Amino acid sequence: MASLEEIRSARLAKLELLEGLGINPYPATSHRTHSNAEVSKNFKEGEKVTLAGRVMSLRAQGKIIFFDFDDGTGRFQALLKKGEPLSAEQFELFEKAFDIGDFVEIKGALFLSKQNEKTILAQDLRMLSKSLRPLPEKWHGLQDVEERFRKRYLDTLSNPEVKERFITRSKIVSLIRQFYLDKGFVEVDLPNLQPLAGGATAAPFKTHHNALDMDFYLPVAQELYLKELLAGGFEKVFEIGKRFRNEGVDTSHNPEFTMLESNEAYADAVSQREFTEELFKYVVKNLFGKLQFQHQSQTIDLKPAFKVMKYPDVSDEEYKREIRPSLVQPTFLIDYPVSFNPFAKRKEDNPELIDRFQLVIAGVELVNAFAELNNPVDQKERYLEEDKKGAKGEKEISPSDMEYLEAMEYGMPPNGGIGIGIDRLVMLLTDVKNIKEVILFPTLKPK
Repeated sequence: MASLEEIRSARLAKLELLEGLGINPYPATSHRTHSNAEVSKNFKEGEKVTLAGRVMSLRAQGKIIFFDFDDGTGRFQALLKKGEPLSAEQFELFEKAFDIGDFVEIKGALFLSKQNEKTILAQDLRMLSKSLRPLPEKWHGLQDVEERFRKRYLDTLSNPEVKERFITRSKIVSLIRQFYLDKGFVEVDLPNLQPLAGGATAAPFKTHHNALDMDFYLPVAQELYLKELLAGGFEKVFEIGKRFRNEGVDTSHNPEFTMLESNEAYADAVSQREFTEELFKYVVKNLFGKLQFQHQSQTIDLKPAFKVMKYPDVSDEEYKREIRPSLVQPTFLIDYPVSFNPFAKRKEDNPELIDRFQLVIAGVELVNAFAELNNPVDQKERYLEEDKKGAKGEKEISPSDMEYLEAMEYGMPPNGGIGIGIDRLVMLLTDVKNIKEVILFPTLKPK
């Protein structure tokens, strides 16, 4: 078997052959008239079209060559016949200079092969992009997990289920966005360079702006900006965007991840639980056509009302090890100690607890939400507690933000906030166990 360098050298020689014949192997323009999906769906035998795509397989039989090509919308078959109607010169050039992996343009007429397969009979052929490296081996594809994540473009090319997973991810995000918009929320665009890393207890990433000679932080959360907008007269706001937390990497954590965060004036934790349940049922029903789906050999059923239980009086480790994994069906956990979140409102009947909930499905925490604190005096006291932790060396804190406190002092309506981890939700709905499987280009340690 030829080595990678030998294959690359052979393809470079083919590139030089094309250039020597005055053929541009990388033309700026394609003359494609239809996508593969369009001609497959609206097939008309005898219709003349120009198609394009990457050569995925070749089957040569003397004076005829069949090959499959993929343009991103699907595969289609092409037939080259030497001298009829493709010229002998073009046929021979294809044999000498074209390879699996090349992008080509085919002009010709549609017909059904003897095997009743939709096919284009080429009368003209053009190189669109000459590939210099071979695609992963036909039958085994790209199997090494680490290599799949590093070279996602080969992963999606070789493993159709991976490409389909990211198409599903796009559908999930679109459904969430549509649900929020239908409920009257305004989508907003918030800064990713922030003077303070606030809104969550997490270690941030730090960067520096040269012209201002000022340090900035990448967002660990956006809820403070969202709540400032409520103080500024907005009623319902949300953002779907990147968050960055300087934490460890494992199967459920990536330093760069996607969050939905929303805030709604005059809402509380109870109404936000109802909103969250409706949202999840909307997404699942529109994605699967029903309220049940499979995850890790378990049937998750969203049809019944979601269970509600108090946060257990156990250690954090005991909760993570024993309680959380047992929560398979949708369960809201409520009534957390005040120390768990510096921005959640205290419960009126028990000020030692906060009016917060999390949604757990299949043992995974997907949603964090609460009635937002809008008392600036209480907020300042909570900030002071966070600052004390920071002074003792704790890194995962939310430091005092005087600009946010000032905004609160102008008056902030009671409101409910929701945070949803998009990556974990996609993991759940596409039945995978590693967060890297749902992030196109996950954070990886260099080789």
